Amino acid sequence: MHPDRREFLKTVAGVSAAAGLSVFETSDRVAAKEVATGPTVRTVLGRIDPQRLGATLMHEHAPIVDWSELYEVPIGPYDSIRGDLVAETTKLLQRFVKSAAGFPGEPALVECTPIRVGRYPDLLVELAKVCGVHIIACTGFWCEAMAPQHPWAIRMGLEKSGVAKIAELYVREITEGMEDPHGQWGERFTKVPVGIIKCATSTWMRPSERRCHIAAAIASRETGCPITTHTTNGGGLEQAQLFLANGAKPEKVIIGHQGNLDDREDDDSHEYHRRIVGLGCNIQFDRVGHAEKYGNDKLARQIRELVDAGHVSRILVAHDHVPYFYEPYTEQKKSTDGWKFNNSDFTVCTTGLVESLTKAGVSDAQIQTILVDNPQRVLAF
Repeated sequence: MHPDRREFLKTVAGVSAAAGLSVFETSDRVAAKEVATGPTVRTVLGRIDPQRLGATLMHEHAPIVDWSELYEVPIGPYDSIRGDLVAETTKLLQRFVKSAAGFPGEPALVECTPIRVGRYPDLLVELAKVCGVHIIACTGFWCEAMAPQHPWAIRMGLEKSGVAKIAELYVREITEGMEDPHGQWGERFTKVPVGIIKCATSTWMRPSERRCHIAAAIASRETGCPITTHTTNGGGLEQAQLFLANGAKPEKVIIGHQGNLDDREDDDSHEYHRRIVGLGCNIQFDRVGHAEKYGNDKLARQIRELVDAGHVSRILVAHDHVPYFYEPYTEQKKSTDGWKFNNSDFTVCTTGLVESLTKAGVSDAQIQTILVDNPQRVLAF
């Protein structure tokens, strides 16, 4: 672990112990000691200088995802196995740290689990303190064809000025801290920061998804916070156009899950990718290593096309892994047996993809731009 990182973690622990504070109360105080003036990256342990970031995985989930509340049933219990969740995820992330040692800076991970689907601020803080990786959490509501949108988002969106209310929630989480999910929706908030807004669509954008996208654009416009997206075999261009039409800055928009059927037709959607980055937005290949659809050589080929077209500064990468997923999420009866462990490999971007990019003719400097420089720029606000 980098010496500065060790010192930072000691500071967090010392402040908490001396003052008798919970993790929810430490972030702002640590941030004041941690950051110079200017744009910062907002990790769950406080704000840091963007230049501290090393190799950064821009779309991951750690340690857990649970869709139970999407189906209006109780969440999966995790308190009794909390130690295992953190310990096993830490082992996975420490492999990433080792694989990223060749890049300057301190490894980082953007944690894209949105509101009320396994996003527990206290759990993220605990993981961040021990894993050796900077963790940037998100606000936003998730939705796509595989599952319903969270009922809180649906109900808010249908109220008078519903889009504005959703945007207000996002802004509150960005400026004050994440909602505490241990209670009724919006009942309590923590002081644990978020550093990005998450949006998602089905293959074709649905009305409830559209409302959340407009709200995200409003929140990004007001705060400068970046937006990252989930797409489902298409829809990224529509997302980008909707964000820009509602005032989001293109350099803060990240269109995700690219690499397969992105234009709804072609395995390699080179022209489609150029249209998105031509708007000034960022494009993200964040399912690296997911079977043949997102194989290293295939994604390296698509990235090389963008690099050759002069767009290396708009490319980001990740895996979209989650170590623990609660499988019986539609069932009323809950048990810790429902947690499925995935031995997620968080090193594929920094190993296999780097090898494929090198073989495809992408230079070391360009690879560093993709893995280090671009995240530093996009995540700072």
